[in-house]
Parts: sequence; C-alpha cells; structure tokens
Amino acid sequence: AQKDINTKDGNEEVIGLSAKGDIMLLYYENKISNGNIFITNQIAEKEFGTPIILESAINSRDHEIAASISKDGNTIYFASDRTGGLGGTDIYVSRKLPIGGWGPAQNLGGTINTEWDEDFPNISPDGQTLYFSSRGHTSMGGYDIFTAAFNQATKNFENVRNIGYPLNTVNDDLNFRASETGRNGYIAAIRPGGVGDFDIYRVTFL
Repeated sequence: AQKDINTKDGNEEVIGLSAKGDIMLLYYENKISNGNIFITNQIAEKEFGTPIILESAINSRDHEIAASISKDGNTIYFASDRTGGLGGTDIYVSRKLPIGGWGPAQNLGGTINTEWDEDFPNISPDGQTLYFSSRGHTSMGGYDIFTAAFNQATKNFENVRNIGYPLNTVNDDLNFRASETGRNGYIAAIRPGGVGDFDIYRVTFL
C-alpha cells in the first residue's frame, strides 16, 4: 500500500477506477477530509501519484460517497447527500472544462433520482450505460441495481430499468461494475452461503 495514499487515522476507500486503469478516485474520511472525493493518476506501473482533493464543483460541505469516471477521464458521476437534491442521496455529473478543472455538478434529475436514495453510480466503459443502486424506482426491496441508457439526441440518461433477478433480490444489492466487454459484472450483495455480511460476486451474462 502506498504511504501517500493511506493514512494512519480514518478511512481511505477506492471508489472509482477508469476503464484504462490509469485514474483512481478515492473517498477520504480521516484527518485530511470529512467525506470528500480525491483523484490520483498512475505515474508508474502499480504506482499512483499523491491524491488531490477535487474542487468545490464536486465536493461540498456534505458527503460525496461514491463515484465513477469515464474511460477518457473527462466525466465524473458521483453520489452526494448535499442540500438541494431530490431526496436522500442523489447522483450528479461533472465534466472537465476545456480550460482545466471541473464544471459545476449537475443533478441527473428525476429520471434517475427519486425521493429515496440513489448511490454507487458506475459508467460502462463505452459510456452508453449508467449502472446505479436505488431504494426507489421499482426496487424489490432495499437497494436494487438499475441501468439507464444514454440518449445521443437528448444527451441524457433515460429508460431506467431494474436489472432484475437473480442479480437483484429482496436484500440490498449494490455497486454493480461491468467488465470492458460487458459479458461479466461484479456486485456486492448478501446471499445465502456467503462468507458474512456483504460479499463480492461475479456474474456472467449469457
């Protein structure tokens, strides 16, 4: 573990990794930060640079909990419980500006966000599908995993659908991540026969 990423006190979590594996997003809740997102770039094989806190366009006085970055590194989707959302935790997007830095965070709106919690956004490697977890929409119980398709004409994510059983159950099913080919995915879930609490499972689409 890199000393310039991990600290002696508090929590450091990897919450996002670009499809190329060269950009990493981290959540810090320690002496450095109280619930903010940091970014670091790969500088050598198996080594990343010192994490830098993302500017106030993304981080707020509230908590930024989970995030995902596009393959080209120009778009970040993140979850936040900041004031002004539609209820609970909402999903936001911020895009890199031509002059550098990140643009103002935009709430993804009522198509994606509900009065309940939306969390764990994950953008597919091709940028055409947004996976996220929600307690709202048509949840079977607790958090379910949903997908939304990117509409090239409107430049919005639409057609939200529950990814369905057996990925979703009456328990919490969280944080779906798709492989680059889209054939496999990974989720955190509580299932009979698990090791205990949330376990990580791999799924294969036939």
